[in-house]
Amino acid sequence: MTASPPPVFVGRARELAELAAALQTARSGKGQILFVIGGAGRGKTMLVQEFARQAQAADAELLVISGYGNVHTGSGDPYLPFREALTMLTGEVEAKWAGGIITADHARRLWEAMPLTIAAMVEHAPDLIGTLVPNKGLRERAATFTPAGAKWLEQLVTLTSTDAKLEQQRIFVQYAAALTAVARQRPLMLILEDLHWVDAVSSSLLFYLSREVSQSRILVVGTYRPDELALSRSEIQHPLAGILSELKRWHGDIWLDLGELAPIEGRHFVEAYLDTQPNRLDAEFREALFRRTGGHALFTVELLREMQERGDLCKDAESQWIEGPTVDWNKLPTKVEGVIEKRIQRLEKEFQTILSIASIEGETFTAEVVARVQQLDERGLVQQLSRELDRRHRLVTAQILTWLGQQRLSVYRFRHQLFQHYLYYNLAEMERTYLHEAVGTVLEAIYGEQTEQVAVQLARHFEQAGLRSKAVNYLLQAGKRAGRLSANQEAITHLTKGVELLETLPDTPERAEKELELQIALGNALIATKGYAAAEVEQTYSRARELYQGVNTGESSPLFPLLYGRWAYFLIKGEHQAAHQLAEEFYKLAQRRQDPVVVVALRAMGWSFCTGELISAYPYFEQIAVHYSPVQHRSLTFDYGHDPGQAGLSSGAILLWLLGYPEQAWRWSLRAVMLAQEASHSHSLAFSLVFLSYIHQFCGERVMAQEQAEEAIAVCTKHGIALWLSYGMIIRGWALSESGQGEVGISQIYQGLAAARSTGAGFFQSYFLALLAHAHHAVGQQEAGLAVLAEALAHVEKTQERFWEAELYRLQGELLLMRDRGMTRAPTARYAEVEACFRQAIDVAQRQQAKSLELRATISLCRLWQAQGKRAEAHSLLAQIYEWFTEGFDTADLLEAKALLESLS
Repeated sequence: MTASPPPVFVGRARELAELAAALQTARSGKGQILFVIGGAGRGKTMLVQEFARQAQAADAELLVISGYGNVHTGSGDPYLPFREALTMLTGEVEAKWAGGIITADHARRLWEAMPLTIAAMVEHAPDLIGTLVPNKGLRERAATFTPAGAKWLEQLVTLTSTDAKLEQQRIFVQYAAALTAVARQRPLMLILEDLHWVDAVSSSLLFYLSREVSQSRILVVGTYRPDELALSRSEIQHPLAGILSELKRWHGDIWLDLGELAPIEGRHFVEAYLDTQPNRLDAEFREALFRRTGGHALFTVELLREMQERGDLCKDAESQWIEGPTVDWNKLPTKVEGVIEKRIQRLEKEFQTILSIASIEGETFTAEVVARVQQLDERGLVQQLSRELDRRHRLVTAQILTWLGQQRLSVYRFRHQLFQHYLYYNLAEMERTYLHEAVGTVLEAIYGEQTEQVAVQLARHFEQAGLRSKAVNYLLQAGKRAGRLSANQEAITHLTKGVELLETLPDTPERAEKELELQIALGNALIATKGYAAAEVEQTYSRARELYQGVNTGESSPLFPLLYGRWAYFLIKGEHQAAHQLAEEFYKLAQRRQDPVVVVALRAMGWSFCTGELISAYPYFEQIAVHYSPVQHRSLTFDYGHDPGQAGLSSGAILLWLLGYPEQAWRWSLRAVMLAQEASHSHSLAFSLVFLSYIHQFCGERVMAQEQAEEAIAVCTKHGIALWLSYGMIIRGWALSESGQGEVGISQIYQGLAAARSTGAGFFQSYFLALLAHAHHAVGQQEAGLAVLAEALAHVEKTQERFWEAELYRLQGELLLMRDRGMTRAPTARYAEVEACFRQAIDVAQRQQAKSLELRATISLCRLWQAQGKRAEAHSLLAQIYEWFTEGFDTADLLEAKALLESLS
């Protein structure tokens, strides 16, 4: 019974059949996703591995790849299981084969598929090469297994890794594209183990893949422990828990729960393991063993091994295992730690020391790191790990062999997390402290200028070593790396922890400078997840400004993101005067330093049109339209939240429409959407789609406005963009109310307003409330509409957000006119109040030179005059404003004006 048991799954025929059915469905081109949960011990993993073995035996075309979550770094190591799976797909499987994790046939199958898989990476996921997949060994493997002259092989050689931020949407799109490209030629099974340790961005990628592979020959199988998902991480919901309900909504019941049969499975495991060797062990012994171990694989294997060694079990004349003269069940360990302790103590002291050092690095460790800490020959240590501790003692297993430049990195994994746990906590605390420092120092030496790859691990090691200053440096590095990968929740975790650690250090200028870096990076991540106007964003940038003033009186580059962050906060908050003051400071500094960031500052200055300063704001947007260059300015996207060209054109389009140029506004908005799509930046795309929906709404194009709003809502829902999602809901509500679904539309607008306000936003409230009032008007709810307008006008006075003020007075007049038609007041008195509203609307629009709003207000006044018999005055006034326009004659307002002119003449 010292041999490893074959996979035997008595009582699991139903689960295997369900997995087989899912794979068959996936093979037909209808991608599937399944989760295997519950079960005893490693039951989930064993079941999935057995199924993968059976599936590959039955289908010579099937490709199987896998990745694992990690208890120590998984939740803070973006894309960990997906990186492992993608690395496996590209043929880096030597270590897995050598360590017995996969069979020779499995490895050979992946190697032979490399002309297909690497070609798919080059064509569909070039940005992932050198980022999620190491490019060093990839080129050598490709050259070995690919016919000479392959065009994509030449392209692979030219691909290099980049330090530029890789936007989350681009990662998701390219990852899915690569898998689906492979699946067009070969069916594919992606296994993701231990998802209870997964990071937030991997959870999002999993959800994205579940949608994108629905028409591909791909089966995704995940395993996790439900009880782990119920535990909080610093009071933050487990990242996987957030998507499970959505997965159920989209895919139905996709869980294979082994939990209900865990005792049955455990009993079957005991029976199967005992019978891997000839024996005469009776039912009484088997029952006693099961009661003692509960069917837990580690308990069962280790307890039986110990019973053999002390003679409780022995072989008879026919080499069958039988009970010895005495079996003392009382001598059996009662806890798994005791089993492990006895097993570890049987090792030579040299091997115990090796494993103790390895446990410092974590469940997964690097042989070369252990060798350098212990000052051993690296090759000799690898031999000891592979021959003695892997094949003989079965305590570790080889995972993967990678290269960092000329440095070989041999990665191993403890066969069970409890081995690592026991070894680590069996070390004295002071000894652990020194070893953490030693491991961290070796990792620094190995990775050199590429420490960002292991920044999470380095931060942990130096924190545990008590070197908090170094830990903070690596937390900052880890946070920035997560931000470039659009793993914003992970970035927040790392950066917040860095700030907390800094607070334990002496208050020095150096500490303040480091905190300034952390706060600026944290602000960017918070904007992406919480919204511009969130209280946390304001607190972060205010603290950063305080730090900046204390450590630097000059005009260094950190001031740019500080000014931008605070400007954006006040703008979206609806505090326009404060926002404009910061915009001026930002713009003057950028001009003085002739920095490319001036294109961002121009947009900040242009938003002064919110206060009604339309004419003075236009030149800023015009400069963006003329001078924006993707080559020069697109890199600013990841420091300032949006593609600068997209954001400038989307914003400027609103101003163009107000000034009376609807066709130019539409062209700018359309170009902005194209820039966002080219940048493959989800926040920019959501921004541009929402603002394009505004332009269509301004022009009365209900269907187009709703289409753009729906598309924006889809993007925001997929990427968790709360602010633009709320704005899209408001436009969709307006469109529904215009299509005859008044009550539904009003409800949707209220929901959107509530969602926007929950992020702290007060931006564009006058416009949104006008849409709500218009919706009430459409269903005859005059009093409700007038109450909404009173709220909007109060908002205008409070915030000075005056760009939509004219429309508020016009709508007030329309609602008063509708209400008063049912009253007995004399027409003269009724019309005087309404006319005063329309005249005030015209006065405001003329003062701002908002020609489009002046036209609307003039139409309303002239219809009132028409009803009073003042046809000549009405015709003269309307003709004057109508003749001013030079474009947009097919838009709703100008068509209405033309028809009214004809009726008046």
